[in-house]
Amino acid sequence: MTGDRVVPSPTGSAHRFRELTAVRDGDGYVIGSPRSPDYLAVPEIGGRVVEWLRAGHELNRCAELAAEMAGQPVDVAGFVAVLEDAGLLPDDNAAADPGEPAAVRGRRIGRLLFGTAGLVAQLALGSVAVVLLVFVPDLRPTFEDGFIVDAPLPAMLLLALIGTAAGLLHEVAHLLAAARFGVRSRISISRRLFVLVYQTDLTGLWSLPRRDRVVPIAAGMTSDAAILGLLLLVERCLMTNTHPALPIVRALILLKVTGLIFQIEIFMRTDVYALFALATRSRNLWATKGAVARALLRRATADDRRLLDASSSREVNWAKLYLLLYLPGVAWATWYLVAFGIPGLLRIADLSIGAITADGPLRIAGLSGAAALALCFVPLGWTMWGVGKNLLRTVLRVLRPS
Repeated sequence: MTGDRVVPSPTGSAHRFRELTAVRDGDGYVIGSPRSPDYLAVPEIGGRVVEWLRAGHELNRCAELAAEMAGQPVDVAGFVAVLEDAGLLPDDNAAADPGEPAAVRGRRIGRLLFGTAGLVAQLALGSVAVVLLVFVPDLRPTFEDGFIVDAPLPAMLLLALIGTAAGLLHEVAHLLAAARFGVRSRISISRRLFVLVYQTDLTGLWSLPRRDRVVPIAAGMTSDAAILGLLLLVERCLMTNTHPALPIVRALILLKVTGLIFQIEIFMRTDVYALFALATRSRNLWATKGAVARALLRRATADDRRLLDASSSREVNWAKLYLLLYLPGVAWATWYLVAFGIPGLLRIADLSIGAITADGPLRIAGLSGAAALALCFVPLGWTMWGVGKNLLRTVLRVLRPS
């Protein structure tokens, strides 16, 4: 009994613990269940107790084994109560999950696309993409490929529509790769100002050993590279004639290249950032990086100091290395801005001003030109205002005496 609650004995109900996962993580374990999006980080003995419960041991027997391991009594009943409070355990008479058939189908598709054969095929197509982009300069995308038509507003809307579909494919790849390992995830739709964005919840990957998390995290990039390889092969075939589908293919190539460039920008929370955190075994890389940066500027808060004191020297060192990646990351992003972003904005401005001056600001062409200008430059001005404020704040922190 824990408090006023009686914890049911697992005798005859070992199925209650069957879905629990216990994955070693550093010196402890991460406990999870497909029934809950939450995970518990517990000491080693907690992970061992879960393993014993899954094996069908009774509660009293688990307490005996835990006491032998710890050298003192262990409140196993209280631990089970914690698992219940976290929503990790089903009721004894829990009904079957209605989403199970869809999960089985997703797992089959995930095994097909992200099993050994599927991954080899995707990596081969990605390699084809690299070879074609390196050795066939005419296939390399430019900012002009984003203009499927010459009218500025329709060009922006078409590119946004195609980009939304391409982004969804990226997230579906994450979902299917996770399903290959029996991990359920979901895609949510949000927005950043007027731009739709997709987000895939991959929290369930904590139920997998570390090496098995690599494929689901990298799945978006591998699928992007494979699709890019296919598109470049298609373009190679269409280059001999003026096929009407060629502008759409070129726009898709530009979007896929842009997406891969974005993922490489590790100074943001991209897929490459997630892989870096996984490879370095950093549980809290983003927050530790911020604490290290503020400590270097002598502006660390009490929370920052507590985090750094609780972090191992290995985690702090990786956070420092991650800070160093900001410089090449910003340089990479600046190159993309110069090569694609600014020329694209200037092209939109030229087309929009041309439409306004040619047809007048109150006619359909002129109004669409004005709308295109607003959709491009209002968000850009807002973003640059935020960047300027952050830069000024950082400079003041450096110059201000501690």
